[in-house]
Amino acid sequence: MRRIIALILAFILLTPLLGEVSAAENPQPVFKIDIVIKAAPVAIGNSSTWLGTFKMRVVLVEPSERAYFENLAAQNKTLAEEEFRSLVEALVYRNLKRNLEKRFEAAGLNSTIYLPSGGPVKVLDNWSAAVTFAVSNFMVSDGKVIRCPISGPMDFVYKGKVYDYSWERLTLILPKDYEIKNLAPTPSDLSDNVAVWENGNFIPLVELYTPIYSYVRFLNATHKEISLQYDPQEGYVQFNATFTGAKATQSIISQLLASFRGTMDIISIDTRQEENGLVVIGVAKPDVTYQETSSERVWKAMVKLPGRFDSITVVGGEYIVGPDNTVIITVTESKPSKLPYIAGAVVLVAIAAVFLMRGRRQKKAEEPGEVAESGEEPSEEVEEDEQASDDAGGE
Repeated sequence: MRRIIALILAFILLTPLLGEVSAAENPQPVFKIDIVIKAAPVAIGNSSTWLGTFKMRVVLVEPSERAYFENLAAQNKTLAEEEFRSLVEALVYRNLKRNLEKRFEAAGLNSTIYLPSGGPVKVLDNWSAAVTFAVSNFMVSDGKVIRCPISGPMDFVYKGKVYDYSWERLTLILPKDYEIKNLAPTPSDLSDNVAVWENGNFIPLVELYTPIYSYVRFLNATHKEISLQYDPQEGYVQFNATFTGAKATQSIISQLLASFRGTMDIISIDTRQEENGLVVIGVAKPDVTYQETSSERVWKAMVKLPGRFDSITVVGGEYIVGPDNTVIITVTESKPSKLPYIAGAVVLVAIAAVFLMRGRRQKKAEEPGEVAESGEEPSEEVEEDEQASDDAGGE
């Protein structure tokens, strides 16, 4: 039932506009008008609103009116310009102001019109003028969609007769970081949130998504993957998050970066736009616990992701996903075995013991007292010395 009602309302809103792309059926015959409207959110005092700033270039084209001002200017140029200013203000500005006030009243909205210090009309050369003013509540939001409440065809009263408020060109400039939901009628040109219509008599239907809703739509429309790697030596987690399937506006990128910074202890972060998505690259500082046994070292690094990812990959470790999109990365490093060192030490000790025993034996063999006590046979050199001693005694 709600969908049917929404479709009916959309049809009612769009129907008056669908035939207005071509020239109006009963166009006003007085001026050639070009309109530029710039819509943007602003803060005024302590409140925020969407301001629609109108800048219009009007040229007097009605032959009898031009002839009147040409004749008057020949006599009194200043008076002619003052009267021309009054004509433009009455027909261009006040006709448009009346249309806007009726639309705001029908929508149940209050609005304020802001004028330049010199007034809404500035006279230019060749019976042309610039009309400038701004209107608050040009766009209103319901939390998901921002709409223009004053869309629709306009009328133009001239010498007691009602004409279509026709213009030759209307340019609408919207903030670049807002996603367009709908523009009706379809503009003749649309680029970088600048829309152009030719030959009409209306304020177009404008619908934008709020930045928050655009962000949610982006997340729901993309396939989300993230790769993580923890380096125990540096103590940081490097991550590479890919969002594929939808284009990210600057507003979406800003909110996405804010979500990473809000959940992770970010050291550095950057983005890269791709044809059908976005890549977020960064470095974060995790919460780390460390354990050590006789055979290994174990690090557990914990990082909280800014949301749910369809695919998680961890390089150089194992992982589990805990509550609230928390990833716990485990990196294990085996200690080198001590057995080779122990065996080597035993061999060295054994070799040292052998050399020590040999040294002791050699030392004992070289000492005389130790030879006598041992009961070993004296050497031939000793026997010769004793024989020589005996021969000397006999003499």
